[in-house]
Amino acid sequence: MSNGQASPLTPPDAVAFPEVDPQALPPAPPFDCDSHVHTIYSGHSGPEMFIPAVMAYAAELKLRRVVILEHVPTLDSEAYLKPGKWLAGRNDRGAVEAILAELGPRRGLYPGTEFLVGAEVDADPVKLDGALMLSDFSGVDFVLAATHLVPGGSEFWFDRPRLAEEEIPAARARWLGWLARVAAHPAVDALAHPACELAACRLAGGFDSGFLREFGPVAEAMAANAVAFELNEAAVNRFGPEEALGYVELVRLARDCGVRFTPGSDAHHGAQLGGFGTVRAVVEAAGLEPADFWEPARRA
Repeated sequence: MSNGQASPLTPPDAVAFPEVDPQALPPAPPFDCDSHVHTIYSGHSGPEMFIPAVMAYAAELKLRRVVILEHVPTLDSEAYLKPGKWLAGRNDRGAVEAILAELGPRRGLYPGTEFLVGAEVDADPVKLDGALMLSDFSGVDFVLAATHLVPGGSEFWFDRPRLAEEEIPAARARWLGWLARVAAHPAVDALAHPACELAACRLAGGFDSGFLREFGPVAEAMAANAVAFELNEAAVNRFGPEEALGYVELVRLARDCGVRFTPGSDAHHGAQLGGFGTVRAVVEAAGLEPADFWEPARRA
């Protein structure tokens, strides 16, 4: 992060754009679309992730479609250490405007890759009513809704806060109810790494049958509102073997409810862009078909 410490979100050793074989074939769908790529404007990405370099590398990888986005509110080192300051960033479009200004004039340089402007917008962790921390979506092609703070807004999920055993059922129900309300927000296109936050906070029970049953209303709300389920490479890489198997069952449940999926690398470093090794395994294990996927598109 910008204070010189390693980011809690990404590994510190992936700091360059690896060589690409110019003879390599383009990735096959759906992995020719990366719907979650961060930039230096995140405050915790690698120094190589400035927008012209990200666009050039995505084109070199022969990705067909890429969403370049940032957190709203911005999750820089100061906000990470002080959730109250993060909450004060409501409706801050600074990062969105920076992406619009840099990406727009460069789109024509890469005719083989379509670049979209996204916003990874957090839901309000205090109100818990499904409202988002951004109200002006002008110029944004793709709204990825997230819940990075635990309900109540006191801690970030990637710090893995531990609750007392007797508090877990209520905390899980509160978070899942919140996700269902977020899925009903009319601006939301997809949920970011759904349920991975709960797993990190030890609230998902390894995605056991009880958790799957409780997640059902979230999946139904997603399907009813045509909200996609992001298969997030960075998030699923956190799972152990048993938890990964349970997550496959969660993906199947969402599919059976009529939810569609979109792959996102959640790249904060060049080496992560377009990388879907673990997500590919989940897709194969869950038996997802091409028709199960959805892609963001340019808004008029």
